[in-house]
Amino acid sequence: MKGESRMENVVAERVKKAKLTKSQRKIAEYIIANPELAGRSSSLEVARAVGVSDVSVTRFARAIGYPGFTELKNDIYDSLTAQAAPGAGRLTLNERFEANRAEFGSGSAREEFLKRQMFSLERSLMQNSEAAYEQFVNAVAEARTCFVAGFRGCYGAAQHFAWILNVLVDDVRLIGDVGMGGVDSLMKIDGSGAFVFFSASRYYKSDLRLLRLARSHGARVCLITDSVLSPLVEYADVVLTAEVRQASFFNSTTAMNAIGEYLLTLLTPRRLERYRAHARERDGYTKELLVDPGEASTGVVSRGEKK
Repeated sequence: MKGESRMENVVAERVKKAKLTKSQRKIAEYIIANPELAGRSSSLEVARAVGVSDVSVTRFARAIGYPGFTELKNDIYDSLTAQAAPGAGRLTLNERFEANRAEFGSGSAREEFLKRQMFSLERSLMQNSEAAYEQFVNAVAEARTCFVAGFRGCYGAAQHFAWILNVLVDDVRLIGDVGMGGVDSLMKIDGSGAFVFFSASRYYKSDLRLLRLARSHGARVCLITDSVLSPLVEYADVVLTAEVRQASFFNSTTAMNAIGEYLLTLLTPRRLERYRAHARERDGYTKELLVDPGEASTGVVSRGEKK
């Protein structure tokens, strides 16, 4: 499909020219499909993800012409950096729109749109390691106060995450883009807190300011963003990446929301009793407010019928 060529990297050309074993081809397929994850993983982490030995990963690197896995990983990272050289985060909105249309097509066909969304969703969930998800959940679970923010197109994802997290964690604070871009609210964070931030290009200095602030106060910074090359990554303790590019002029938050919901799903078993108590109390308050299906149909007027 259109757009998948971007996901390939320097490894693909070398693989075409090499004679590989069955297990080495599995490693190649994994790295080509997950360049960003492979570019920040150890050989042992890649081996575990593929289901082969650490030695097999090293042999694969040598089979395609590298001295070892470190050199392969560095080449992948350099390739990703080169792809980002024009600076997706620096494109004007019109330039980004035209670049997306050139890569993904118009996106006007429903099947084409669905295929792209499904691809982004699966890739995003699988390109982050289980260890990274676990680190993220631990940071949130262990925090006394969890601050959540996401501005512009990411605000909806942040709001949805904070709303559900509030059921599972004692003190959740959603930061709005007010008070010097959230600075006034985040100044209350300390070393016992966690800061969850949703971000996608274009990247703003005001976002960097918040991550620096949280880091300077000793809080754990958890970032969900669209690339490991984001300038915000440097200030985060744990990073998860989500595909956001699509054919239209705006970033898609489908995959970002899915990652947030997966994190909440992982956290839920640790907070089962809290959730059950919350659900019982909430049901007590809302029982009288729920619309009964039979009641809702009473007095309904058919189209064209005068009441």
